[in-house]
Order: sequence, then structure tokens, then C-alpha cells
Amino acid sequence: MEQKCRIKGKLPKLLMLLCMFLCSFTMAFAQKTVKGTVLDETGSSVIGANVLEKGTTNGTITDMDGNFTLKVKNDAVLVVSFIGYKDQTIPVKGKTEFKITLKEDSGLLDEVVVVGYGVQKKVNLTGAVSTVSAEKLESRATTSLSSSLSGLAAGVQVNQGSGKPGSDGASIQMRGLGSFNSSSPMVIVDGSEASMASVNSDDVESISFLKDAASAAIYGSRGANGVILITTKKGKKGQAPKITYTGIVTNSKMSGKAFHFEDNYAEYMEMANRWSTNRDYKAGTKYTQAAIDEWREGLKKAASNPNGIDNPYGVPNFLAYPSTQWVEELFRPYTMHKHNVSITGGSDKTTYLLSFGYMDNPGMLQNTGLKRYEGRVNVETEINKFLSFGTQTYATFENSEPGNTSFTYMFQNTPAMTPEYNGRYGVAVDGSSTSNLLADVLARGGSYNDTRLNTTWYARLKPFKGLTIEGRFNYQTTFNESETYSRTIDKENFRTGDFYAGTSSDQATTYRATTRYQNRTQVGTVSYANKIGDHDFNIMVGTEQYYWTVKGFNATRTGLLDMSLPDFTAATDKMIPTVGGTPMQEYGVISYFGRVNYSYKDRYLVEANFRRDGSSRFGPDHRWGTFPSVSLAWRVLEEPFMEPVKNVFSNLKLRASWGRLGNTTSGYYDWQATYSSNNYSFGGETVKGLKLSKIANPYLHWETGESTNVGLEMAFLNNRLSVEADWYQRTTKGILATPSIFMTMGSVSAPVTNTSNMRNRGIEMNLRWSDKIKDFEYSVGINFAYNNNKVTKYKGKLKQGWEVDENGNRVYVTNRGDVADYGNTIVVEDHIYNEHFLYERHKGNGNVYLADGVTPDPHGGPRDGMIRTKQDLDWVRAMIDYRDADGNRVYNINNQSVGQGKGLWYGEMVYADVNGDGMYGTNDDDRVFTGKSTTPKYTYGINFSAAWKGIDLNMTWAGNAGMYRRIYERGFNDMSDAGWQEGTIVARNARHIYYYCDPELSVTDPNYDPANDPNANIYASYMRIGNTNSAHRANTGELYNASYIKLKTLQIGYTFPQALMRKAYINKLRVFASFENLLTITNFPGVDPEMGGSGFQSYPIPRMISGGLNITF
Repeated sequence: MEQKCRIKGKLPKLLMLLCMFLCSFTMAFAQKTVKGTVLDETGSSVIGANVLEKGTTNGTITDMDGNFTLKVKNDAVLVVSFIGYKDQTIPVKGKTEFKITLKEDSGLLDEVVVVGYGVQKKVNLTGAVSTVSAEKLESRATTSLSSSLSGLAAGVQVNQGSGKPGSDGASIQMRGLGSFNSSSPMVIVDGSEASMASVNSDDVESISFLKDAASAAIYGSRGANGVILITTKKGKKGQAPKITYTGIVTNSKMSGKAFHFEDNYAEYMEMANRWSTNRDYKAGTKYTQAAIDEWREGLKKAASNPNGIDNPYGVPNFLAYPSTQWVEELFRPYTMHKHNVSITGGSDKTTYLLSFGYMDNPGMLQNTGLKRYEGRVNVETEINKFLSFGTQTYATFENSEPGNTSFTYMFQNTPAMTPEYNGRYGVAVDGSSTSNLLADVLARGGSYNDTRLNTTWYARLKPFKGLTIEGRFNYQTTFNESETYSRTIDKENFRTGDFYAGTSSDQATTYRATTRYQNRTQVGTVSYANKIGDHDFNIMVGTEQYYWTVKGFNATRTGLLDMSLPDFTAATDKMIPTVGGTPMQEYGVISYFGRVNYSYKDRYLVEANFRRDGSSRFGPDHRWGTFPSVSLAWRVLEEPFMEPVKNVFSNLKLRASWGRLGNTTSGYYDWQATYSSNNYSFGGETVKGLKLSKIANPYLHWETGESTNVGLEMAFLNNRLSVEADWYQRTTKGILATPSIFMTMGSVSAPVTNTSNMRNRGIEMNLRWSDKIKDFEYSVGINFAYNNNKVTKYKGKLKQGWEVDENGNRVYVTNRGDVADYGNTIVVEDHIYNEHFLYERHKGNGNVYLADGVTPDPHGGPRDGMIRTKQDLDWVRAMIDYRDADGNRVYNINNQSVGQGKGLWYGEMVYADVNGDGMYGTNDDDRVFTGKSTTPKYTYGINFSAAWKGIDLNMTWAGNAGMYRRIYERGFNDMSDAGWQEGTIVARNARHIYYYCDPELSVTDPNYDPANDPNANIYASYMRIGNTNSAHRANTGELYNASYIKLKTLQIGYTFPQALMRKAYINKLRVFASFENLLTITNFPGVDPEMGGSGFQSYPIPRMISGGLNITF
């Protein structure tokens, strides 16, 4: 009973506790509606701000008036965020209405951009400067920094012309071609001129592109083609040591279209027969039909039973009847490793960064691999509150294999050859060729070693506020060492067993070369910055001295004691050694420069730059050049009258600039006469003497480039949308070139002279949208540039046309030979530089005669220029045979006559009579200006990035348009009588792409018409196999649009939650997959439009698929 009473007494308490728990549970999950307005510090509404209930995905965004409504828990905490502003965290605490003011993130306003000899706030820039941050460069599988820049900045054209390890750096041009000479921009690494190839992309903090004269004039003569400023990473004060490792493993293969050739030898034999009989049907064929039939059957056996020996030769079918596709045999997939370790940190006085990188890139082609080692030390310490001291030192060592990559040997191949089997290298089993391409690549042993050291030491003194005195010393050296030797590559005919011995020890050569480059730079600057009321100014003056030198030595010796001892010192000198090298050359530059920046109320901005350079490359009277610039900017949004629209505009700035830049000659002694040794007879003996090899020009002076730029910068919706536009004009005057010289001058070269002017004019656009929606943030950027290039002064105006001479005769005259330099491209006034200057194909109406039935129709003939039918050939005969009343020949076609193998026959081409003189493609007067060149008119890039809960995505597209490349190459569209020979490549599908008709009937049957021959191929794209090379003209039909857009990089990563990683003592862990050169969209028929010509004679650019991780401790 007592126990029951105790239970009853506890029951009310339990019920009470249960009720309290239920109440608290209900209150915890009870929701209420909260409302509010989000404003900025000026009281303007913030449109699209994120309002999120902390710890959940529940959220909304503000409307056009900055208002929001959201249902939240009673104990919720609101997080309000917007790009460009600091996040606000607000507990609800029973309130239902809020007025929230966001404060600008001063980091955005204070964002600085590296400029010449200093930094500036981005909002105060007056010049045209584009920047690329480290995030766009990190964790990329690219093997060079330059090739990583494609598509990242407007007006910056980046082309990678080769995928060869060590030679895979890209060429860079800013705002078109600035000169006939080098148009590459100057590269500055941490304040000193250097090669971009020596910089580890993982060490880069930011890159600035100085594109106009206002920003680049501070570098004077070296900034004519723009300046690229690379700033590397460094530690932070008070930061504990951080160790970061990045590792990437990459699988690579050819990007673009693989250039395949004919690998069916039976088909190859038939095309070789056509090459012979198309030129002369009586010549007969090299290969009998029985041999062709045997190969067709043999190839079937090799495919169905490769190891069978059911053939007349008693060897496996795949060896008896090979079908080698050489492109796939040579350019194979490979795996590359890339690793980087860095240590950063700092105390209250010292900051440091140490990094080490290693890359092993075996390359697509055997014996072309590269191993690279690189290290960097960036250290800065404050000696006291006035004085700082530091160094930026880095070094690279590259070891590369010496495989032959000239690629001219690529033409010398046949599918009837097994590249390699059981350690032996094959020859053509039918004896047609012994040139084995794989053996050619491996025939050279040894290595190329390049060692670079770049070290900068600097001291910075700040004696009182605003004054900074800095001195810098930079020393660089590059040491190239080559040691190569002949390898013995034995070959075998795997069908017959015949052995072909490789290079013997008596024939073997060994080669050694060393070249040493050195330069040093001393820079001293004094700057003073102060703000007095509304007036903000910065003054900087400085001086710089630069010295550069090179010298080298090489020698080749023939004969080795033994092939296993290929060292240079073991040579037996079976022949007299050859000795050469790079002569010692040197030059120096002394410079004085200054800059003044002035700002009034942070609203009106002025910058003036001045530089005076003296270079040893010019004569004493023309050594100095002066390069000024001035730029203005107006931050319109800071005006009081813009207050009403500040809720829409985040930035509005107008800027304009003018400046003069310089460019120097590529030769070190071009102003002086140069001499070379020459043998002559004296007293009956051969005596060494000197001869003049180049004429002096003491009046040689700087190229000067005047640049004008007008820019507009706008940002909207609290910097979510930004727009930047520039119009520019750059005129280069006094371009340095070597003009043609009369042959009566003998072998002497003309002096380098200031001959020409060239103008580049264009526009650039940058659009960027960035936003954050709850946990998802993203940005999209588009850049676009258009550039128009024109030579405005050269050797005079081109004048050509019909005139009446003193005898009353109508004659065609031209001064083209005097005022232009031309071949298949032309340099002449009022045209783009190196414009394609080609013949056009005749476009006839198909007629043979005019209405009288006697007179040939000059507008008749083949409709697309190719003689395809009997009627086309009848027109040609009629034109060639036609005579005027005096018996004179009226028409000339290609300077050719009619007949098989004579230049005017079926499958040959007739070219247009452009000037109407009756000469069809006979002389250069029928060449036309195409308005096209290999230089693109348009460059563009698209950048997209996104992040959500640790997952990130980055993507870059890049491309060029308005550029054209001409292709006339063996293996593609050339099988002429001079362009092809036995044992060399034949285009795949040649039977269908080259014109064909019966070679015998076309000669022996006067009624034969290829149009009625079912075995003829009269609608083919290309001329007949064996066409007459002397009748061929470079023409617009061989000009292809090389416009493209590439998916240059795609990267997907995941960063593990920090709370989880801290348990493992890891600060950050990110894993990622990366793709480079993943997709190319183009109509260009060559391998890759980014490469020159067809791309077949270049080392292919690889497509890279990578996996990697970033881990920081």
C-alpha cells in the first residue's frame, strides 16, 4: 500500500515533465513569418541579397525594393549575404521585422592590381589592364604556364603550336601584330624581365596584362607589344607554417583530328599505279595486278588469322602483310606525373615561401620525353621598422631526350612495314622503302640539359610615412648543354629475313654543345605617396641598367671506339671534326623613368608616365628614345548627381589614354657593318680574308608605337554584373626591316632600315555575372576582342591597271615588284600584314564557243577550274589554238600545252584571268588580295565557375576566328608528279578524293568523255594523282577557314569538410578531375587549327585527362 502511494505520487510529476518536454519540442519546431528590408550604407535597397536560416537550406532573396519574407523557427538565426558586402548574422529572438544594413567589403574596394614598378587599387586604374588570379592556374595539367592563359583575358591571343615536351609553350600576342619583327609581349616576373617558361604555374599569385601605352609606357622600349606581369606567392605575417602538396597524374593522347594515311597496301599500290599511268599511260605500272590481288587476300588473312603462316613466306601473316597506320604507331597515349610541394608562413617580421616541383612527361613520341625539376625561395624580413630585405630566387633543370622531331621524315613512310618486332625494326617487305619512321626517331641518343637560375635581391627603406626607397638586383643565367650520339638501329625485312645493319662505329657521330646566356638588372626607385584633403598623389622616379650576353660552342666528331662508348672524348675522328657555336654577343640598356598619379576626391584620376631608354643596339646619335604616356579616368558614380541610381550602378568609370612606346631591332649590331671570312686567291695560293656581309646603317633608330585607348567600366546590381569595354588604336612607325637589294650588290645583305608603319585598331569587351543563391555560388565571364591590322606605309603605294602606251597600245602595268614583298603572301601598303596573295580558280560557264560557233568563249570552260569533262578539255584546246587576224596566239593558260602529262589535261586546273589580259594563271598579275591571313581578327573566351557544398566546377573555352591557313601537302591534297614519290605517304581514301578517268582511253579514243565513264571519278575534290606540278598555282581553293573554339580546360573538384579534416590534422583536402583540350569545334580540315598549316608536320597537342589532389597541413 505504501508502495502504491509512492507511485501515485510520482505520476503527476512525470506527466508534468512530459508536458514540459512536449511544449518545448513544439516551441522549438514552431515557425513564424519574419519580414525585413536589406539596405546598403547609402540607404539604397539591395536587390537579390541572400537571406538564409542558419544551419538549413531554408532561404529567400530580396525583391526589387530590398524586401524579403521568410518562415523560420522561433530560435532561428538569419544570415544575410551579398557579393561585395560582408555577411550579417542576426538572431531572430522573437522579432518579426528587421531593417538590415550591409557594409561593403573593403577588400573589394581595396583590391590591388600589379602594375609597372608597383601596385594600384583596381578602382583607380586609368589604363587598360586585365588580371588573372591564381585560381585559374592552379591544379592544371598543362606543362607550361603560357599555354594555361588561353581564353582568360580579352585581346590576348594565345596559340600553342606544338605539344613536344619542353617546346610546348604558347606564343602570345596582345592586340594584334605590333611589328614585322617580334610581336611578343615583355614578361616581368617579380619585377625582373624573365622567360615565362621558367615559372612554375603553382607558384603564381596573379598575372596582369598591360595592354595600352598608359600602363606599359613605364617599360619604354621593351613594352611596345604589351607587358605581362607575373607575381608569385609569398607567406603572410603571423601565419603558422603551412605545407601544401599538389599531385596530378595525367593520361594523354592526340587532340584534334588524327591525320590518318592509307594503311591498306593493296590500295596504296593501286594509287601508285595511277600516279604512273595518269602521267603517261604507256609508262606501265609498278605493281602487277597479281601482286595487288595477293596483298588484298593477305590483308584478309592478317586480319582474321594474324599468327597463321598460310602464306608463301612462312612467317606470321601480320608480318608478311603489314598494314601500318604510322600516326597511331608514333603518337601513342602516355602517362605524365606532376608534383609540387610548398611551405609558406611567417612571423611578425618575416614571411617565406619555399616550393619544389617535379614533372615527368614522356611525350607522345618515343625518345622525346622531358623531366623538369624546379624550386623557389621567396623570403622577406623586416630588419627594423624602416628597413626590409628579401630575395626571390628560383631555378629549373630540364633533362630532355633528343628524338628527331623535324617531321619532314613523316612523308617517307609506307604501310607495308612493321615498325618494330622482337627488338628489330622493319623495312617495307616488298623492298620499296627502308625508311622506318620509328627507327628515325630513336636513331639519336643522348640528352639536352637546360639549367636556369633567376635570383633577385632587394632592400626597401621607409624613412618616414609615404616615402619608399627600393633597390633591386637581378641575375639570370641559362646554361644549355647538348650531348648526342648515333645509335645502331638494325633493321630486318620480316618477310624475307634480309638484315640491314645500322650505323657502324666508323660512321657514328658524337656531338657536344654548350651555350651560356647571362643577364643582370639593377633597378632603383624612389616613391612618395600622400593625401592632403581631397588630393591624393603618388610620385615615383627610378633608373634601371640591363646587360645581356651569350656565347656558345659546339663540335661534331665522327667514329667511335665502340658503340657502347659514345662519349665525345672516345671519338676516333674518322673525319675532320667540325667546330662551330654561337659567337659572343652582348647588348645593354640604360633607362630613366618616372610616374605621377593624382586623384581628386577619388573621383578624377590622372596618371603620367615617362621613360627614356638608351640601347647599344643603335648608333651613338640615335641611341636614346623617349616614351611618355598620359591617362585620365572619371569615376562617374562618385558624383553627387549619381546618388539616385546607386541602387542600380555599382561602378561607372570612363578612362582614356595616349602614349608612345618603342621597339628595338632583333640584331645586336645592325647599325654597324658586319664581316665574314672568305677565301680568295693571292699569289697562286688560297688565302683567308674578310668580306663585307652586311651594310652599315648609322641612322637606324627606334621603332615607335603610338597608342590611344578609350575605356568604359560599369557594374550593376551590387557588382553581380560587370561590363568593361575598350576601343584602341596602335600605330607602329619606323618598323625595322631588311629591304630587298639589287643583285648587282653581289652577296652582301642590305642594311636594316626603318621602313614601315603598321596600324592595329580594335575593340575589347569583358562581361561577367556572379551571384550566390543560398549555398550555390557561380560566375560566368565572356571576353571578346576584334582587331583590324593594316600596313599603312611600306615602299610606296601599289599602282596597277591598264594604260595606253606611247604607241597607242593598251598595256597592263604594275609597280608591285618595287613596292611589295610577296610570294603566296604579300606585304604592301593599305593591306593586312602577310595577306594571302593567291590565284583564283577559273569559274567558267561551261561553254566552248561564243554564239558564232568559231570564237572560243573566254568566260567558258570548267565551272570550278578543274578540267573534268570532254567539253572542258575542248574549251582548253580551242583557247590554246585560237589566233588573231595576224596569226598571233591570243590566250595562254598556265604556260602549259595540252596533253597527258603536259599540264592541261583531265584532272588539271585552270586559273582565272583576273586582269583580263588573256593569260590564265600565267603570271603574278592574276594573283588576288584575299583579305585573309593567318592572324585572327577575333579572339574570345568563356569562363564558368561554380561551387556548392564543397563541390566546385571550373571551365574555360577559348578560340580565334577570322584566320585562314593554306594547305597543299602530301598526304592531304597533293600527289603531283613532283610532290610524291614511291615509298611515301598516300592520303587515306585517295581513290575517292582525287580526280580519275581512264588514262589510256582519254588519249587513244577521241570520243572518250569522262562524264560518261562509270569508272571515272570526275566530281572529286582534288586534282588527279600525278598532276603536273609546274602547272599548279597556289590558289584560294587551298585556303581553309581555321576559326575554332576549344574547351581548353574543365575541372571538377571536391573539398572535404574542414571539421572532418581537422580530426586528421589536415587543414584542407581537395580531390579533382581535370581535362585539357577536351573538345575542339571547327570546320578546319587539318589536325588542329591552333597549329600552323595542316598541323601534320608539328608535334600534336595532347588531350589530357587527369586526376589529382591538393592537401594542406
